[in-house]
Amino acid sequence: MLTMPAVAFLSLIVAGVVLWLINGYIPIPSGRLKTVLNVVLGLIIVGIGLWLINTYIPMAGVIKALLNIVVVTATCVGVLQAFGLWAPVVNMGRKVRNHRWSDPDETPNTSARREPAPTVTLK
Repeated sequence: MLTMPAVAFLSLIVAGVVLWLINGYIPIPSGRLKTVLNVVLGLIIVGIGLWLINTYIPMAGVIKALLNIVVVTATCVGVLQAFGLWAPVVNMGRKVRNHRWSDPDETPNTSARREPAPTVTLK
């Protein structure tokens, strides 16, 4: 009888062999179908690997949480890159970061020279 880690390890090997066959020997036209198959099988491999690490390798909770965050972030970046969406996300981030809020009362010509605000004195 196989134990759970052995079954998970065998499923990792099977998924790796399927990826190897898809990318090397099975004639699938390169395009969206091949990309989707690669992403789905890659997600299966990452998920099983992360489950094996979280279940069978003893480590502190903080380190385990940090590992999970790093793996999920890297996986999200990989999926976005596989579908060609990473560059638009990075450009959107740059646009948001470089956005300048302007005062609606200010005209573009007077933005360099601002008059000081009036001072109020209390009696």
